[in-house]
Amino acid sequence: MSTEPERRGRGAAVALAAVELLALALIALSWAASYWSWDPQSYGDPPGPYLRKAVFVVAAAVLAAVVAGVRRARTAAVSQLVLALALCGVLVAVKAPAEHVYESSYRDACFAGLGCGEPAPAP
Repeated sequence: MSTEPERRGRGAAVALAAVELLALALIALSWAASYWSWDPQSYGDPPGPYLRKAVFVVAAAVLAAVVAGVRRARTAAVSQLVLALALCGVLVAVKAPAEHVYESSYRDACFAGLGCGEPAPAP
């Protein structure tokens, strides 16, 4: 049977992961919202600033893992390290498709008459 500190440690690990995943969902939704427009000449935001914001969530997970390790909350420390590694993998995997979406959106806006004589701004 688990003791009270172990249960609190699990609860803290779940709460931290939920808050971090909620922050990532808000970042992703705010980037996606930049593409919702009825104007054919509008294009969405580049993914770079949003990916940098997501890196802060990864840094927060690593910091939480260190604090949990110092406090000897092994469950929270391990879960935060696993979450940080998983998020790093997701960010690396999402970078190229997100840049492709941005370039495609910019190209579509140019074809709709935006007057683009220059290449797309850097993502």
